[in-house]
Amino acid sequence: MTDAQANPSGGPALAGPRPSRGPSGLLEGQVERRNAHRAAVDLFVQERDGERLFVHPATNLSSTGIFIESHSYSLRNALERKYIDLEFALPDEEAMIAVRGEVIGARRTRGFAHGLAIRFLNLREVDRGRIEAFVTRKLAEGAGEGPLSEAAPT
Repeated sequence: MTDAQANPSGGPALAGPRPSRGPSGLLEGQVERRNAHRAAVDLFVQERDGERLFVHPATNLSSTGIFIESHSYSLRNALERKYIDLEFALPDEEAMIAVRGEVIGARRTRGFAHGLAIRFLNLREVDRGRIEAFVTRKLAEGAGEGPLSEAAPT
C-alpha cells in the first residue's frame, strides 16, 4: 500500500520524524486549507457500525470536522473505512449531535492508538451553530487548537 492509499490527504499514514514548521505551523509549501476554527476538546464520541457501538475520545473539533482516537479496531481497519456514523454531546449540553462523516485521514497517534480525521457530511445547520459557538467559547477561554498533526479537517 502506498502512502497516498494509506492516507487520502497524501501524507504518510504513520508518524515519523517531524519536519520543521514555519511560524504559521505549516510546512514549507503547505497551504492553509481550514475554513473554520477548531479547538482542542476532551469529549467522547459514539460510533455506530451496524450492531456494534464504539466509544472514542475526540481531541479536536470544528464545525466542519473532528479528530478521534481509536483503540477499538486496527489501523488497517481504520484505513479501510470511508464513512463513519457518529453521535456526541457537547460539554454542558444534553442534546446529541448525530452526523455522518467521511474519513479523510488516519494515522498512528500514541502507543497502539490511531486517529481518524473526519469531515462532517450531513451536519444540521442548528448543530453547526452549536459547535461554532462551543469552539468560539473554548478558544476565548484559552483552549488551544490542538496539534497540527491531529487536526480536524477544517
